[in-house]
Amino acid sequence: MDIKLHELTLLHVPMLIDWLKKYPREACDYSVCNLMTWGKIYHNQFCEYAGRLVFYNPQYAYIFFPVGEWMAPQELETLVRDFRKLNPEASLILIPEKYTLAYPTLCHHFELHDDRAWADYVYATERMVKLSGKKLAKKKNLISQFTRAYPDYKVLQITPSRREVIIQFTQKWKREREVEGIYLNTEFKAIQNTMEMWDSLPVDGIIICLHNRIVAYSIFSPQTADMATIHFEKFDPDKKGSAQVINWETAKYLQDDYAWINREQDIGLEGLRQAKSSYMPDRMVKFISGKLKQP
Repeated sequence: MDIKLHELTLLHVPMLIDWLKKYPREACDYSVCNLMTWGKIYHNQFCEYAGRLVFYNPQYAYIFFPVGEWMAPQELETLVRDFRKLNPEASLILIPEKYTLAYPTLCHHFELHDDRAWADYVYATERMVKLSGKKLAKKKNLISQFTRAYPDYKVLQITPSRREVIIQFTQKWKREREVEGIYLNTEFKAIQNTMEMWDSLPVDGIIICLHNRIVAYSIFSPQTADMATIHFEKFDPDKKGSAQVINWETAKYLQDDYAWINREQDIGLEGLRQAKSSYMPDRMVKFISGKLKQP
């Protein structure tokens, strides 16, 4: 089958929402926000193939596991072979762990690799609000210290009018962490894209303010009917407890609508892995990547 790829644009947002409502995916890479904002950086494309929606990252020749009814392993092999007419290095990513269990013959068609760095951290929203138990006591204590030190802090919803405040705060945050490398520059572009597209995306967020100055923010969006994904979360390290407070306030903001919070991946960065593991995820949404086996 010939592949006819199209660039993702804001005009496609309603189409993405419809597809992902019908065929929800817990992987944060499938959130409309990420598809559009990171997709703009990587020039992501899409096509309809055998009644499924397929996303493609041309920079790395990654084919996202199709959105729609699951395809049989042989059909996935045919899909990748068709994409290899465009790029001989094309490979399949984001294969759900559940799929590999349901179709054990997948390994006959693909060389499979566990993508630990791309597994999503998922937490029960109620637990992130209550922070009960000894293992989360330090988080709760830091929140108490912050609320005692700054009893007049405010939680404000992010609006397009606060775009520049978010960008300026993020620039300052990034400058202080240049040692962490190129990822921060790419993430900053994604945050800029998010703010520019704000009115066209199903996205929301909050700011923590002290005396009319931002000290933390988070940006999030719906992932499934009962799960929200937190895409970006930044805080002022000079304000002790601000990291824990933005996490806590975000969970409180989301608790009436979502039972689960997806805090995305650690992408193999040790600092992110420690931070996300410290909140004791209830589960990990794991994925497998697959390269075609040589005939």
